[in-house]
Amino acid sequence: MSHRNRRVSLAALLAATAISSGTAGASGFALLEQSASRLGTAFAGTAAAANDATTVFFNPAGITQLEGRQLAAGLASGIEITSEFRNAGSTAAFGQPSGGPGGDAGGWNFVPGAYFTAPLTDDLAIGLGINAPFGLKLVYDDGWVGRFQALHSEIETINFNPSLAWQVNDRFSIGAGVSYQHLQAELTNAVNYSAVVAQGVQQLVALGQLPAAAAPGVIAANAGLEGAARVRGDDTGWGFNVGFLFDVSNATRIGLAYRSAIEYDVSGTINFTAPAAIPSAIGAGIVAAASATGAPLSAGAVSVDLKVPDSAILSLRQSVGPKLALLADVAWTGWSSVQELRVVRDSGVTVSVTPERWRDVMRYAIGLTYELDDELTLRTGLAYDNTPVPDATRTPRLPDADRTWAAIGAGWQPSQSLAIDVGYVHLFSKTVPLNQNGGSTAASALLVGEQHSDIDILSAQLTYRFK
Repeated sequence: MSHRNRRVSLAALLAATAISSGTAGASGFALLEQSASRLGTAFAGTAAAANDATTVFFNPAGITQLEGRQLAAGLASGIEITSEFRNAGSTAAFGQPSGGPGGDAGGWNFVPGAYFTAPLTDDLAIGLGINAPFGLKLVYDDGWVGRFQALHSEIETINFNPSLAWQVNDRFSIGAGVSYQHLQAELTNAVNYSAVVAQGVQQLVALGQLPAAAAPGVIAANAGLEGAARVRGDDTGWGFNVGFLFDVSNATRIGLAYRSAIEYDVSGTINFTAPAAIPSAIGAGIVAAASATGAPLSAGAVSVDLKVPDSAILSLRQSVGPKLALLADVAWTGWSSVQELRVVRDSGVTVSVTPERWRDVMRYAIGLTYELDDELTLRTGLAYDNTPVPDATRTPRLPDADRTWAAIGAGWQPSQSLAIDVGYVHLFSKTVPLNQNGGSTAASALLVGEQHSDIDILSAQLTYRFK
C-alpha cells in the first residue's frame, strides 16, 4: 500500500458510509397509498375490490369490472411521519462533541396519483396509472449525535403503468401491464474530518515523518472539524404486473395479483465539502491529500446496483348481505433481494460493500364496507405488516419497524358520474433498537438507543365516470 493510500484509509471508510447508508433507504420504503377508497379499509381486498380506476395499480384484471370510462383524479395522500431517536448511551465520533437526539426526523409528505380506464370492446379494456410506489423523506437536526450517518434522506419515484385487461367469461378476467419507473435520490450527512486528520497523523508518525511527541498537539488542534457529503443519483427501470379476478359466486370474488421486481443501476455523483478553516498546516495537508482527484474524499461519479422487490397479493371480497362486504388480504413482498449494497466508482473501484440481509415479509389485512344508502359507503379496516430490516442492520436512514394499521373511510356518490372518497389511517409502530456505527465508531459515532415512529395518512380521491 502506498504512503498516500495508507494516510487516507479512514477517509475511504467515511466515503463508503456517505454513499451506502442512504441507498439502503432507497430500496426499503414502499408506498401503498395509491387509492383513497382502499385506504379506508387499510388496503384489505385490494386485488378483489375493483370498484374504481385505482385497480390499475392493485390488479389490472379489475378494469373489466368498471363501466364506461373512468378518471380518478385529484388523488393525493398526505403522510405525516413522526420519527424520533431516543439516546441511551451513544458514543461520540472521534474528536467531536456528542450532539443532540436529532429531533423529529419526519414531517408531512404528499403522494400524488392519477388513473384512467376505458373499455375497448365488450371483453377488452385498457388502463393507465401514474403514481409513486416507493419513497422516503427523513431530515434530522444539524448537529445531532448521528449526523455522520444521516442528515437528509429523500427518495422519490414516479411510475407509468399502462395496462390491458380481458374478460374471458362471466366469471374470470385477466390483466397485465408494464411499468416504466424513474427513481431519484438525494442524501446528505456530516463528515468527520477530525478523524481523517487523526488517521493521517498516525500514519505520518509510523513513517517517521512526524515526531510522536508532536502528534497529540496536531490531533487536538484539529478537533471539531466537520464537513459534509452529498449524494445525488437517478435511474429508470422497467417492470410488469399481472392479475387475475375470479367470481366464485355472485357473493364471492377472489383476486390474485403480482408485481415484478425492477432493477436499477443508480448513477450519480458524490460531493464533499471540507471544513472552511483547518488550524494546522499538517492537518490541511492530510485533508488535501484525502480530497485530491481520485482520492476517497474526492468528488466523482458513483453507481449502485439495487433491486426493488417483487410482490404478490391474494385478496377476497365476500358479500355478507345486500349492504355489507368483508374484504381480506394476504400479501408477500420479496425484500430478500436486498442482501448487500455495493458502491462502485466510475473507475471500477469498489468503494464499499454493506451487508443488509433483508428478509421477505408478509402483510395481513381485513376490512369492511357498508353501503349506508345509494350515495354513502362507510369503510374500516385493520392490517399488520412486518419490517424487512433486521435489528442488526437498521440505520437512521431507514429506522423501519413492524406496524399495525387502523383505518376508517367513506365514499360519497352524489351523482352517477361523480364519486368522492376519503380515508384516514394511523400506523402504530413498534419501538425498535438502533445500534449502528456506520462501519466505524471513530468516523461516524456509535448510535445506541431506540427509534420510535408513528405515521398518519389522510387521502382524498375524486373519480369521474364519463357517459
